[in-house]
Amino acid sequence: MRFRHTRAAQAARAAVTTAAVLTLASVGVSAFAGDLPSEAAGEQGAGPETMPYAVEDFPRTLQVMSWNMCGSQRASWGCDGTGTHEDKIGVVTRNVTVNRVEAALLQEVCEDDLTLLMSRLGTHWSSAFQPYQWSQEGRTTPSRCGEDGTGRADRIGTAILAKGPLGDPKPYPTTQPTTGLNTPFHCATTLTWNVRLCTVHAARLGAEQAHPTWDYRDDQFAQIKNVVDTFPHTVIGGDFNAQSPDTPGNTAAWIWPADLYSTGPGTPGYLECDQTGTTRTGRPTHRSGVKIDYIFGSEPRNWCSVAPTPYSDHHVLVESFDGP
Repeated sequence: MRFRHTRAAQAARAAVTTAAVLTLASVGVSAFAGDLPSEAAGEQGAGPETMPYAVEDFPRTLQVMSWNMCGSQRASWGCDGTGTHEDKIGVVTRNVTVNRVEAALLQEVCEDDLTLLMSRLGTHWSSAFQPYQWSQEGRTTPSRCGEDGTGRADRIGTAILAKGPLGDPKPYPTTQPTTGLNTPFHCATTLTWNVRLCTVHAARLGAEQAHPTWDYRDDQFAQIKNVVDTFPHTVIGGDFNAQSPDTPGNTAAWIWPADLYSTGPGTPGYLECDQTGTTRTGRPTHRSGVKIDYIFGSEPRNWCSVAPTPYSDHHVLVESFDGP
């Protein structure tokens, strides 16, 4: 059973935890106000510039951020109007400063932008990158950040970042379209915390160009579960391109394998960042108004924040875990 109750030692600080969660839930974007233009932050009621509790109240916590950066320079990826690479880098560095983020799971990040981001974070940070691949009848080539021959030639993919060293960075195979975009699933261990971090960008429905009605997500989710179940301590986050199984009217709930998404305390599976009790839903994470981004973990949860940013079509998720 992967879900664990919060340890008894947390009881003494339960009031602080509750206040933190309520503050984050009520203000929404306020914990991320530094990521918004000043006028937007003012319009939405900017909150505190620091975390809503004292660091000493949570002496050993791991804050993990998941974000689809929408970093592509290709028009077909739909990232026009979501800011510059500097804006996007600022979202990550701001969360490192304000929310004490110590690990980040990024999707749709261009490799040159990742290099610049790592230089801003400093030499005490580590990263692992895996590119998207375009498959044409099974022959794959790395996807570029910009248009072929006219834009940036650096690759685009997913990345795992952590403060401190990363160990055993490794991609794991999942079922992918024969003709269409192939998205990686990979993991690395943050040696500071001894937690296996995994980033997900699942295939969207229709990714198989030859057969647009084929759905690869059920196979991918089952394969991801088989991998992460082997890790004693793990955090899995990313763009799952799927609504939660309890979303009203969700006709694709069947793609979620049993025992991946916990149905609440004392049940098998992994508790999700924005899950409330037994209800497997949560706040929207995409500008379309649906939840498709998730953070799952094996460790006890302290708090979860979901915040929109003008610099992507996806919201930023941050979850605070008790350190193992």
